[in-house]
Amino acid sequence: MAFDNMTDEQLADHLNAVIGEQERRARLAAVPAQIRDLATRYLEDGGDPAELSLPDGAHA
Repeated sequence: MAFDNMTDEQLADHLNAVIGEQERRARLAAVPAQIRDLATRYLEDGGDPAELSLPDGAHA
């Protein structure tokens, strides 16, 4: 990919796409631990385990 032939707008579009992908990957890496932590605290505080489930349409 020849960046030197791109307009500023094209470069900005690529940069935004890269940043968006990095953010998506970071969420994928961080969310499972966040869910485990929240679920643990929820259960320790007396929450109902039956209330912990995947949202409709999610695949187990």
